[in-house]
Amino acid sequence: PTRTRHTRGKLLRFAEHRSRWLDERARWRAFVTQCPLVGPHPRRVLRARAFLCTATTALVLFVLVENLVEAEGTPFYFIWLTNWTGVLTGVYAATHLIATARALEDAGTSGLRTPGLPGTESIDVDENTDARRDDVPRVARALWFCKASAPTCQFLITLMYWAILYNPAYAKPSASNVTAHGGLCAALLVDLLAAARLPVGESLFDFLGAFAFLLAYLAFNVAFTLGGAKNNAGDEYVYEILAWRTHAVRAVIVVAFVGLIVLPLSFFVAAASARIRDAYFFPTQSLRAEDRAAVRVDAPGEGHGEGGEARLRV
Repeated sequence: PTRTRHTRGKLLRFAEHRSRWLDERARWRAFVTQCPLVGPHPRRVLRARAFLCTATTALVLFVLVENLVEAEGTPFYFIWLTNWTGVLTGVYAATHLIATARALEDAGTSGLRTPGLPGTESIDVDENTDARRDDVPRVARALWFCKASAPTCQFLITLMYWAILYNPAYAKPSASNVTAHGGLCAALLVDLLAAARLPVGESLFDFLGAFAFLLAYLAFNVAFTLGGAKNNAGDEYVYEILAWRTHAVRAVIVVAFVGLIVLPLSFFVAAASARIRDAYFFPTQSLRAEDRAAVRVDAPGEGHGEGGEARLRV
């Protein structure tokens, strides 16, 4: 009976985390229309997101082109976890921009009650979010998977590379190397601290997203190695520390170390960064309080500012 109650308690907590994550996603407009650096100005928010998306995508493409050139045009780009994470980061930036544009367009054309930026009077939001849980566009669903997994995995690969994998005897720091193992991480850190309002670490499902992404790469890595494929140097593995054919025990130890120590640490850094941002830019708000607030965007002809720009009111 005690074990049964304990199991039920765990399942209940898991269900609560899932419900919290789905409720956050149902209010996706509340988060994507906010940018702490530019304040409650819809067009500035969209421009800021466009700039960040362009800059992040440029860094991802720079690393891609440099990898292809260095490998004499052979597409070994996708065998590395670093580049999987780079693509994930690009998807995060693109979906964040598209979701922001869609939220502002919907609000400006139909007068939706859209949660958004702080600055004016509050309007209570309908507490029943069950219907809205299913009414989430695919771009917002994709963003909600990336919002925690992208920064977490960027922190992870940066830490792993410079602390464990990098060996100056074999490779000197290059522009593409530093960009892939630090530049993209710095870009996401700036985004997380000062340009985004997405909640990170408020639900176990944020952690599970990063875990699932790394698990998918692990499956690929094992299949690549045991299948007899070779990397661009002719080795029958992707990373030497994950040589499953010849050093399986060492590979298992490395995976356990990453899963039990590095991944939780990276997730903690991502979640702590989001909380530092909230404490600095929104000291009088909490996510729980914000969940009960909404922003109404004036419908056309209902109080637009200069140039026909809608005003967000919290």
